[in-house]
Amino acid sequence: MNIRPYIVTAMVALLTFSSSALAAKPPDAGNGGGGNEPPDFGDLIILYRDVNGVPELTTDFCHQPIAFPSVTCATDCIVEGYPDPTVNVVAVLPETCAIVTGCAACTQEVDFGRINEARSPDDVFEAQLEDAVFKLATADCRSLDPAGRLVASTVVDGDVPEIFSATIDSPLQNLAMYRQLIREGTLSDAFPQMGEDPLIMAARGLGAASDKAGKVNVDLVAYLNQIMGLTDQGTMTMLGEPICQDNWEEVMGVLQLVNKCYLNYGAYGYARSGNFSTDVQSLPYPAYIPNDTSYGWFEYLSQVPDSNPPTFQIVQGPILDAVFGVDPGLTDGNIGGFAQAVDDTRAVIDFMHNWAVPDEFVTSLKCEDSGEIGYDVSISDVSGLQVPTRYVAGTEREIVVTIANEGPDTASGTVTVSAVTTGGDPVAGFPWSDTFTDLAKGTAASWAVPIMIDLGFTTTITWTATVEAADDVNPLNNTVTVDMQVRLTGGGGSH
Repeated sequence: MNIRPYIVTAMVALLTFSSSALAAKPPDAGNGGGGNEPPDFGDLIILYRDVNGVPELTTDFCHQPIAFPSVTCATDCIVEGYPDPTVNVVAVLPETCAIVTGCAACTQEVDFGRINEARSPDDVFEAQLEDAVFKLATADCRSLDPAGRLVASTVVDGDVPEIFSATIDSPLQNLAMYRQLIREGTLSDAFPQMGEDPLIMAARGLGAASDKAGKVNVDLVAYLNQIMGLTDQGTMTMLGEPICQDNWEEVMGVLQLVNKCYLNYGAYGYARSGNFSTDVQSLPYPAYIPNDTSYGWFEYLSQVPDSNPPTFQIVQGPILDAVFGVDPGLTDGNIGGFAQAVDDTRAVIDFMHNWAVPDEFVTSLKCEDSGEIGYDVSISDVSGLQVPTRYVAGTEREIVVTIANEGPDTASGTVTVSAVTTGGDPVAGFPWSDTFTDLAKGTAASWAVPIMIDLGFTTTITWTATVEAADDVNPLNNTVTVDMQVRLTGGGGSH
């Protein structure tokens, strides 16, 4: 362990201590759970689950809430679980699967905190993912901080090159990355994933999205997957076929047999000692504190023993010792190991937040200018493709397609527009394409494409605009499709 050779006088502004997160449950959201009816997310309580995170049901197909004894929990509310008699659960009515009257105080709700943002619609996640991918793909260097969060670093030229680093710490962006990694197994084809297992990357993303002072457990992960639609029937994930079961549940006031599914984390294994090891390549990656061979080390603020008034020093040492001590954590596999990996990321972030080194004393990351070309060229789904909706048969109109370049470098490529009728016939003159070169950062280019339609009847035309560029870091925003019903009239109008 190293102690940096300077002392920082204690100031209230240097330390921020997190308070306990208040319980907060999300309202109904989405069509999670794999059933045909909207799921009930009204009472998200801790349940008796197997090693896969699938609830253990009673012989009447009812969920079994875990019992948490307290002064307000009557002893006759607690019963032995099924099939494990050593587990204490809360009594439920076999006819309705509802918790016995007066026994609700024996249950415990799952604390979601800011992960309630998982209720966001798909387009929000897609936009957040695009932002994160753009930062990472256009960076000169990508690294992992001591908690496992992705860091994008850029070298700015000058007499003395400066390195600017940005940690991907937005809860929504990390939730979006978790969602993408579970579904696709990769964030983007635009950059490598640093050789990391996508599941451990997903766990770190979810940990970074969690409340710093909260606690991530199996129930939170299982419920979250349902809220985000990852267990919906027909949803493909990198984990293969989900595990599904039927249970009785009240849906919109009616008791129904509901089919719910759960992601199968299989034999996923996690060991805290390996994630933050001082013996092998681990976090942060690459190692840089105090040098590139010190695996598993980070730096933090610590009070000088017996100092009065209190003074603080910067310490460099093993993550395991500072954050976890001798506690090995859960070493099981499957969803239990995954939840432990998530919570370990959260715990390290919380520690670094509470004992943050003042900015002027932080050890800088190492990075060199990559010299690579990269940019994000896109077509807006709001105004990137404008097409007329009414025509006078046999007259000429035009469509407008607009592309933009978010940089950081100039872009070159091809823009294409295709148009196909309901019957599958191409519209005369399409597909149309053109090339563009040297489109500067922060600028846009537009084309007005003439069209002549003489169909003689009302039909729907599917217009698709696509931009292709070899060095584009984010292909997710390169296509816009618009379906328009064309009505041949004597008047005109546009959309």
